[in-house]
Amino acid sequence: MNESRESHLTHGRRQRPTGASPVDVITVQSQLVYGYAGNSAAVPPLHMLGIRVAAIPTTLLSNTPFYDTLRGMMLPVDLFSDLLRGASERGLPQRAKALVSGYFGSLDNGKVFADWAERILPQAPGLRYVLDPVIGDTHTGPYVEAGLEKVIGERLLPLAWLVTPNAFELEQLTGMPASQESDAIAAARVLLERGPEWVVAHSIEGEPGQLVTLAVGKEVVYRWASPYLPVDVAGTGDVLVALLLAFILNGEPLPKAVSRAIAGVHAALETTLQKDVEELDVQSAPAAALEQVDRFPCVVLK
Repeated sequence: MNESRESHLTHGRRQRPTGASPVDVITVQSQLVYGYAGNSAAVPPLHMLGIRVAAIPTTLLSNTPFYDTLRGMMLPVDLFSDLLRGASERGLPQRAKALVSGYFGSLDNGKVFADWAERILPQAPGLRYVLDPVIGDTHTGPYVEAGLEKVIGERLLPLAWLVTPNAFELEQLTGMPASQESDAIAAARVLLERGPEWVVAHSIEGEPGQLVTLAVGKEVVYRWASPYLPVDVAGTGDVLVALLLAFILNGEPLPKAVSRAIAGVHAALETTLQKDVEELDVQSAPAAALEQVDRFPCVVLK
């Protein structure tokens, strides 16, 4: 920020309280004007569940790339770096309970975030890092710059408490097949060897007409099955992670938090189909997650 602009924006306040405002989650993801993906999908359900959020954008885009026009840009690396620096200057890592990262888009932004995370996490022992390794999907292939998966796998994964890949991302991070349940469990165990305590893998193929979600820990595997719904919208993974984290921060054990998160995402997809709208009905997810904890029961595999 140049000096003239900084002097214009920085000023005193005549009556300024001295207490720091509470922050529960720092979420570093994309941001949209229209539609739901990244922070634009994650922040509303977090707020609706009483979670206080500091949202740092990696992009400012008009919409997802599913439309015939796309405006805006990935944040230039110097601007993104400046926002991370500002979060540190306000002491957010020391006050927050969780840090989430999602879509970086560019390799440079991924590297800058890794630099920042490697620096601040040792200084914030109460901050648990949730890594959503956004790389791509089975039906789209990769949609980030080449080399970003290496930054995620080699620098961010060892820092994470929880990592939440879809089947495609699990394959990209391990070099192993992961579309089928047994393969996904084996691949998730490889990720565990690199640092995280938990891998929550989603969009795994189950029985015909079903999708499977797996929570793989060092000593146990939990499994959920939910019906496949014929709707392709952005933001489902972002909402899943947001709901999961909200319930963990509110004291739920991980298996119950995952059960609630799956119920919330599934209800949002059902509502999207019922309303026949082109974007995920994000606001229907938190209520369903609260009310439908037993809709998709957890099965303990080991």
